[in-house]
Amino acid sequence: MITHSQRTRSRFRQIADGCLFAMALIAAYYLRARFPWFDLPELQPFGDYLWLLPIVALLGPVILDSQGFYAPPRPTTRLGAFFIILRSCTLTVVGLIMFLFIVREQLARSVIMLVGAIGGTLVYVRHELTAWLDTRDFAQAQFRRRVLWVGTADENRRLREALTRIERAGIEETGEFDPSVRPLEEFVRLLHEQAVNIVILNLAGVDRAQASRVLLACSHEGVEVVVRPGLLALPSPRVTIDQFGGEAVFFFRAQAASPVHLALKQAIDYVLGTLLLILFAPLLGLIALVIRLTSPGPALYRQTRAGLNGRPFAMFKFRSMTADAEQQQAGLADRNEMRGPVFKVSDDPRVTPVGRFLRRHSLDELPQLWNVVRGEMSLVGPRPLPVEEVKRFDDDTHRRRLSVKPGLTCLWQISGRNDIADFTDWVRLDLAYIDNWSLWLDLKILLATVPVALFGRGGR
Repeated sequence: MITHSQRTRSRFRQIADGCLFAMALIAAYYLRARFPWFDLPELQPFGDYLWLLPIVALLGPVILDSQGFYAPPRPTTRLGAFFIILRSCTLTVVGLIMFLFIVREQLARSVIMLVGAIGGTLVYVRHELTAWLDTRDFAQAQFRRRVLWVGTADENRRLREALTRIERAGIEETGEFDPSVRPLEEFVRLLHEQAVNIVILNLAGVDRAQASRVLLACSHEGVEVVVRPGLLALPSPRVTIDQFGGEAVFFFRAQAASPVHLALKQAIDYVLGTLLLILFAPLLGLIALVIRLTSPGPALYRQTRAGLNGRPFAMFKFRSMTADAEQQQAGLADRNEMRGPVFKVSDDPRVTPVGRFLRRHSLDELPQLWNVVRGEMSLVGPRPLPVEEVKRFDDDTHRRRLSVKPGLTCLWQISGRNDIADFTDWVRLDLAYIDNWSLWLDLKILLATVPVALFGRGGR
């Protein structure tokens, strides 16, 4: 429960590992420059590598963190730690080589590979050393927090029994105090006598005035306070403390992804969406011309879809059906092949010959790049559904797929697309994406979408 000190130690470890990766670059350069066994080409001056130091120092810990190296529970076995470090250093080397290729810097690849080997070795030694130190009595004494429980006896006992083994190991109990039956002066005396580090305040059973006096006393004494409001706990990354109206409030995020990563995802959507829109502009014009020449009606089709949290927006597609397709849908209701609120028909008679080709290769979706640039959609996310289909959801948990921006492609798109016949399976894939989201997952989905679209797997 008391995770601030754990997060602080994790940050220190990340900073230390960043410094170790920077040292690894220096060591790799001089080891390569003085390599005695082979007649290798002469290296550029070390000054040409200096700009790479902060990049290496940042990239190494970031990738280690993405592999769960710092997140609790940390690797408990040497073999587990070794493989995480090995995988992370491999990704670091690959990332550095790709970055140098993009910026067109001609630095020795052997130096970059040595950075991964030396950096991984240093991080592994640091990990083993800190793991050994964490087991020493003097270290445990420093990390354990002296805790005073404040609240009713029943509430304190209930919370104490709910603690995990790791949480119990991080605290040293100094006593209990019930503000409803004992005076505040006795609470202050306990703070002095027991050298309390943290007060755990159980709000259940404690009135507002008593809780305010306890908080004010702790503020005067410089003692940290953990307030237990008695609300249902969500996973810790989704709960933060903020201020609103001059008071402390809990902020429950809809997903575990950090705001920084989500902001980075949005920036990638804007930049990459704009580039793709420019790149595909000739193809978009050609498709529009072919549609107009082969069937009556507009080239573009717009429909109101449910966006983030269900907010309606106009989604653009190339028209792949006859102009009166919506009017004909009611007559095809008995042919719906999708179990649930979604309407899907194979060999739909409304689809034009050109439209069938566009849909098989997902070319009809390309105009949605404009929705991405407008901020209404993302490159990767659950596919947007018509507002009328969303209104027919018979399970409220299905609406959680609306907690992120809809996307051009998703797990459903690369996992069978129209071969999936049950909307529940579709939602399961969307929720799996939301619960396990990362920038790396987005990249894998984007890369997997390319062959699916090219070869038309699962589309019709």
